[in-house]
Amino acid sequence: MRASVAFVRFIVNPGQALLLAAAYFATAKLALLAAIPPGYATAVWPPSGIALAALLLLGNRVLPGIWLGAALVNITVQSSPLAAALIATGNMLEALLAAVLLRRHLGTQREFEHGEDVLAFVAVAALSATIAATVAALPLALVHSISWPELGWNWWTWWLGDAMGMILVAPLILGWCAREQTSWSPRKAAEGATLATSLLLITLAIFSERATLPSLALTFLVLPFVVWAAIRFRQREVTTATAAVCAIAVWFTIEGRGPFAQESLNTSLLLLLAFMSTVAVTGLALNATEGERSRVMTALNKALDQFREQAITDPLTGLFNRRFLQDYLPRELDRAVRRRAPVAVLMIDLDHFKQVNDSAGHAAGDAVLAQIGTLIKRHVRSSDIACRYGGEEFILVLPEATLASARRRAEQIRGSVERSRHELRGITASIGVALFPDHAVDHDTLTRAADEAMYESKARGRNCVSISRKAAKHAA
Repeated sequence: MRASVAFVRFIVNPGQALLLAAAYFATAKLALLAAIPPGYATAVWPPSGIALAALLLLGNRVLPGIWLGAALVNITVQSSPLAAALIATGNMLEALLAAVLLRRHLGTQREFEHGEDVLAFVAVAALSATIAATVAALPLALVHSISWPELGWNWWTWWLGDAMGMILVAPLILGWCAREQTSWSPRKAAEGATLATSLLLITLAIFSERATLPSLALTFLVLPFVVWAAIRFRQREVTTATAAVCAIAVWFTIEGRGPFAQESLNTSLLLLLAFMSTVAVTGLALNATEGERSRVMTALNKALDQFREQAITDPLTGLFNRRFLQDYLPRELDRAVRRRAPVAVLMIDLDHFKQVNDSAGHAAGDAVLAQIGTLIKRHVRSSDIACRYGGEEFILVLPEATLASARRRAEQIRGSVERSRHELRGITASIGVALFPDHAVDHDTLTRAADEAMYESKARGRNCVSISRKAAKHAA
């Protein structure tokens, strides 16, 4: 049953397979133009990266496209149909093994999330490339009478090209196909343009010269720009930069210029391999590590924000807690002194709350407190501070509030509680009002004045608003 389902997937969308075959064929022909004379040795074989990326993005149903593209390429380079079919099978199995291993170890992510992911990817690319290289060596060993050293050389160059193709090209395609694409600010765009220009100029300066020993050391000048890209940009920009650098290195080496253009083909390929692998793996690993660090810092900052929020917030009502008030009120009074503006404090106590707890239980009491918190929030401005002071007591701090406006606000809150008396299980509110600097010149005295006024409301029969005694005397 599973085999039949897999077969149906191959023929569900033949257009994708044909498109992949065309892309594989065209890219392969271009890559052969960049082969290092005198044979078909290539430092990078981009079709292997295209094949792997296609399997990761589209699934195994495009496998026939890989086989068809590879077969057509080998037929056009004077291979027999049997040899072309055998080599194409090796290329297909190479991509399939790499895709299976990557899905198993890295999942379906399109960008590397950890530095270890890059190392695993490189290991998978190196391992799977042995399949195509080994299968391709079979026709050479059976049809052509070549020596073992020459057969080993052909195997090595084939493996090298396929492995580097996957390492360079697959992350490039996957990075540009990532769903989360962010827009650049003008500043970020300017930084990207500066990086691209600088990297292009330094790479051209290094590889456009004739090969000398000092120029080999100069190739390390590329790494700071790769590090820059890895730290400041995402995988798609990093892989684009490294692909451009490697393409320039390969091109000038073919032209016989640059530090890697040596008399020995083996030496040239070794130098290219060392350079390209260093640039590509450094960029990818550092970018993934930086991304992981950034995500960890974002999560840490979010956790710290939540911790700070929890430290100053009452979890039951969502209002600020007493700890926050003790820190906030002195600073607010200092600002009031500088601005020569009044500050009002309202102390609110719920009448008959103990009866609710005793008769209906603490869960019912908590529900009443939560409802009171919601009610109070409807009566505060953006500049006001509402706190649960403790138990069934609440405090409102009203910056730049006159005595008259503070009294009105207190009456509005008391009236709202009274109108919701049925839902609040018979709860009413007694409120005391104190004003800075009329009643107190420090936060403790001001809070105490509002508390005393609240107890005066209790003594008057509850469910009323009282002003501090000093205010009453002042008003008289």
